[in-house]
Amino acid sequence: MPDDQGSITPDMTVLDIISKHRQTEGVFKKYEQEAGECICCDALFDSLENLAQRYGLDLENLLADLRNTSAK
Repeated sequence: MPDDQGSITPDMTVLDIISKHRQTEGVFKKYEQEAGECICCDALFDSLENLAQRYGLDLENLLADLRNTSAK
């Protein structure tokens, strides 16, 4: 669940994150190479946790990249 400071958490969906932090769309585009398909097209309603599991992505790295980008 997101905290009051807008932190990105594993239970947030791709849509939630992009709608609150537009600049994170580029992070998802970067991970499309690993996923093998468009994350924003095919996993928009998945939580980050489910997304990582579905595509074999490193959840901690994904979270770190998203949080770093959203803080800019």
